[in-house]
Order: sequence, then structure tokens, then C-alpha cells
Amino acid sequence: MTQQRIIFTDLDGTLLDKETYSHTAAIPALHRIDALSIPLVLNSSKTVPEILSLRKQLGNQHPFVVENGAAVIIPSHYFEDTNTLEPLPTLEDDAAYCVQRFAAPHSSIINALLEARRHDFQFTGFFDLSVEKLAEITGLPKSGAHNAKQRLGSEPILFNGDIAAFTRFLAERQLRAVQGGRFLHVMGQFDKATGVNFLLDAYKKHYAPAQISSIALGDSHNDEQMLNCVDIPIVINSPHSAQIQIDNPKRVRYSQATGASGWNEQLLALLNEPQ
Repeated sequence: MTQQRIIFTDLDGTLLDKETYSHTAAIPALHRIDALSIPLVLNSSKTVPEILSLRKQLGNQHPFVVENGAAVIIPSHYFEDTNTLEPLPTLEDDAAYCVQRFAAPHSSIINALLEARRHDFQFTGFFDLSVEKLAEITGLPKSGAHNAKQRLGSEPILFNGDIAAFTRFLAERQLRAVQGGRFLHVMGQFDKATGVNFLLDAYKKHYAPAQISSIALGDSHNDEQMLNCVDIPIVINSPHSAQIQIDNPKRVRYSQATGASGWNEQLLALLNEPQ
């Protein structure tokens, strides 16, 4: 029976080089994916405007997952039944999007963090910082820093103190903290797999009766749940990749190269194999 492949990918350190944020080394595999009409779903801690900007660079027109699974953003009319979803205001090029939220509103996270501060937890959140200061701290251009502050359901912080006590405080409020590369991301009870599973259900209906073959690529512990919910997990070599635990080791593939080069290496090899 015909199989339709779907690819989910992390960004920083996976499709994008960790230092330069370039996807240049992945261009051969990106062209191959386009030629085979395979949906490529970006799944990242980045915000809606950050991923929209990258999608424009990539020429990507598929759904995407933001803020570590806080929401799935779907172009209107992409699936047959997106009219049941909440519309997202027009963000670019007169395009329209729908949103499936898995997170409480961003404002509720800020309220919890303000309460944590009253309990003497010490941290600096994106919400504390001006665009200029965030650009200085992260090395992002001001436009990138502005986009990074436009959040739906998570808040990155620089934390200083007893992380175990802070984790307990968050858990009492149905929140948790996930360590990113530099920032601690305060978020609800969702992860990157939440968006993947939602989209897999949608793609199965969309492509029926064809079978779906799912692929995911990631480079850190933050990608673990996503990698474990697909048919073919691909771990991209990084300083953090050894932390990833795969439920079924027989399915996993590991890149030798890092970042976009490893991404390109593994996907070209996989897509050239017979299905």
C-alpha cells in the first residue's frame, strides 16, 4: 500500500546550525523533500512570528508547532476541517491561519511567575526585558528579539536558585520548566509530541487510505518525546544528543555530522531508500 511520509523537525542545532542559524547545508535534502511532496513540519521552542519568518526563507507552507508544543498553527484550508479551529489574525502576506492551542494563555504563566517572585525565586524573564536588552543578551537582531517576545503559551527565563524548589512551585500550578539551550522555558503540561500527535491524526485523515510514515529529527533531550512518537526517529549529533532516550533503539538513526549537515546527511540517505 502507498505510504505518505511526514517529516517533523526541530530547528536550532538540527535543521539550523547552532552558531550561525543557517540551513544552507540542508538545501539538497530540502529540495529532495519538495520534489517528493513530503510535508515538512517545523517544531520548535520558537514563537509564531519567528517561525513564520523562517518558513518564508525556506518556502515552507505547511503547519508548524510553536513554543515546545504550546500550539499548532495551520494555514487555513490546509486540511478539510480546519474551520472548526480558532482563527489566528493575519500575520503575513494576507495569509490566514488557524490555531489549535494546548497551553493556557501566556498571561496566566506571567501571573504565576510574578507570584513566584513574591516567594523570593530569582529569575529574569523575556517579559522583564526590553527588545534592546533581549537582543543584547541573545545576540538576536532587534527584529528577532521583538518576535521572540510575542508568545502564546510559554515564557523563557534565566533562573538563579534552587531549581528543585522552583519545579515544585510550578507543579502545584500545573506548570513545568523545560531546559532549553540557555533559557528555562516555563510552560504547561505539553511537549513537542503534543503537536506531532495532533497533526499525525489530521494527516492520517487527509491522506487516507494511504498509510502515514512519520519521521522526526532532533538534537537534544527537549526533542525526546517527539522522537519517540514517530516511526523513524533521527538523532542529530550535538553536545546534548547523548541525553536522548529512545524507547525502541532498533528504529533510531544517528547522524555523524552536526546541525544542518547531519540533517542533510540522514534525510538524503533515508529518502533514497526504497519504501
